[in-house]
Amino acid sequence: ATTHTLVCVGGDGTLNEIVNGLLDDSGPISSTTRLAVIPCGTGKDFARSLGIRNLDLALRALELGFVAEVDVARVNCVDSRSGVGMTRYFVNVADAGVGAETAARVNASSKVLGGLVSYLSGAVRTIASFDFRDATIEVDGVEIFSGKAGMVVFANGRYFAGGMAIAPDASICDGLLDVFVLEDVGKRALLTSLLPRVYRGKHVGRPGVLHVRGARASVRSREPLLLEMDGEQVGQAPLSVELLPRALRVIGLEPALALVGGCASASQ
Repeated sequence: ATTHTLVCVGGDGTLNEIVNGLLDDSGPISSTTRLAVIPCGTGKDFARSLGIRNLDLALRALELGFVAEVDVARVNCVDSRSGVGMTRYFVNVADAGVGAETAARVNASSKVLGGLVSYLSGAVRTIASFDFRDATIEVDGVEIFSGKAGMVVFANGRYFAGGMAIAPDASICDGLLDVFVLEDVGKRALLTSLLPRVYRGKHVGRPGVLHVRGARASVRSREPLLLEMDGEQVGQAPLSVELLPRALRVIGLEPALALVGGCASASQ
């Protein structure tokens, strides 16, 4: 069969729209299509997990043509505008809570300062006015948290928000999500301690940060809890997330993909 290459030129939001066009309820709509990424948007976080940090590396990846079969997450949630249930897919990171409210704030701004600075500025402003919300979180059918939470993160990739190392040990090919729950640590600790640590991936294991891995997760909340995926705020809780193993064929740089579990054995 003829192989087709679809090239995404943009950031994570553009990539998210393309991913949602490549999958439906039965899975990938084409087994012969591979996706290439040329990162040039505000957020270029999924490309980092592929080892593609600039145009030269993107062109190098296209030239070499190494294809990794990466996981994709399917989300069932409530549409923020209509209140109707909806299904969407993401390939990098989704989160509910303060991160989603930050994404909505950032997307409404000019983003003239770029992804990292725009998100940091938006995060500080959002945290200042954000109240931790009651939430119940399950992973693989087991309740892992019930109480006041600031954010619930579902990470397939390692980076989000313009370079934050939210899940430094995550793999896009291992069939598992890295799930993080930010407990009610207080705004001062969040701003002065945890937020700076996230940029270096040093928040894992810190007090107030719960981390588990699983293939399925859900969030229930009696209070409004927005959801964003790949940088776009699109829905809200209640929500469920299910990982679809190796659902998308993506071109990446083999040395970078070899560092994360499972990707080195992907088909050429």
